[in-house]
Amino acid sequence: MKNLFIVFFVMMIFSCAKKSPVEIYQGNLDEFIDGEFLFEKDSSTVKINLEKVISWNGKKFFVSREDQGYSLFSVDSGKKEFSFRIPKEGPLSLKGHGIASQTFDENEFIALSSQGNVKKYKHGLQIQEIDLDWTEYQERMIIQMSDLRDNFLEVGEGRYQLVNNPFDLFDEEKSVDLNYRKWLVEFDLNNGWICNSDFKAPLGNEFSNSTSASSIISVFNDQKDEFYFMFAPSDSLYQIKNCKVLKKIALESKSELKYLPGIYEQNGKNKNWRNNPESSSNVALLFDSVNKLYVRKVLLKTEETQPEITDIRKRQGLNKKYFLFLIYDLEWKIKAELSIFYDAGQNSSQIISPEGGILVSKPEQASEDEYEFYKIDLSRFAD
Repeated sequence: MKNLFIVFFVMMIFSCAKKSPVEIYQGNLDEFIDGEFLFEKDSSTVKINLEKVISWNGKKFFVSREDQGYSLFSVDSGKKEFSFRIPKEGPLSLKGHGIASQTFDENEFIALSSQGNVKKYKHGLQIQEIDLDWTEYQERMIIQMSDLRDNFLEVGEGRYQLVNNPFDLFDEEKSVDLNYRKWLVEFDLNNGWICNSDFKAPLGNEFSNSTSASSIISVFNDQKDEFYFMFAPSDSLYQIKNCKVLKKIALESKSELKYLPGIYEQNGKNKNWRNNPESSSNVALLFDSVNKLYVRKVLLKTEETQPEITDIRKRQGLNKKYFLFLIYDLEWKIKAELSIFYDAGQNSSQIISPEGGILVSKPEQASEDEYEFYKIDLSRFAD
């Protein structure tokens, strides 16, 4: 009996002991560089803007966004193998100017115009068209949608989800209505509109004149059929399906992230919006399908050179930027924070996830005819 009591006592000690906190790795992104990748820019390509990876004819291709079109680059060679641009006139052109577009598997391309005209192309040939009921959008002075990466997503056969951007350049009091609720909409190519979301942004009125208030990033996990969405100046992550919020998660970070309203200046009819250099901002979400990890890219802070220049167009290339890459597991539990610094004039915008790991822009580009990326291996953090 005495021995049984001792065993029971020892078990109680272990069961009541506090679990040791999970260690979050903090380091530099360059510790995980596992090679380089080169994209060749031919004479017909003005710029390479990487968006995603698609499958076509059993092969994988990087998608590069172009004005009213796209190009496909081989994931093996980095060479361009296909490109398409919507003509301005003729039967393949849109009614009105293009406001949203995206490329999907099997070289399919969807484009939406300012008049609600939607066209679907395959291999550069039009295969379907629909005119959406545009009544609500016609009331706006300016129509904007956010179509980058998974913000424009195929959620079923001929069914698409798209993010609205209600930023209003002409409103005299506020640029973003923070009571707005239709952040996402769905439509299909046979019946038109299907649904729209009904939730407010997790932001206070102090963000009503900030461009970041309507800046949205998202990621789709095709292995679990899960879509996640978040605002640039917030840690709130939303899981959404059929326009409804299934779950809201407060993402954790080891470093302090400060979300501050942007700087808005008005001089007569001239208006100027720019981000607060002290503010953090979510800039990208990715899914590493091999290591089963989510990657959240955050602009931690900005150091302005020549701060007297306030026009956002003239400030291109004048900022030093500090980024964090936050690594999460499939349940959005944080596993690591990796930092990288880009000096003024260095290209910090490009990031993409091929199968396994991620590719990020090298700070220094050796040639204008090539785009160089680091391969980042995240397998250390895989379960």
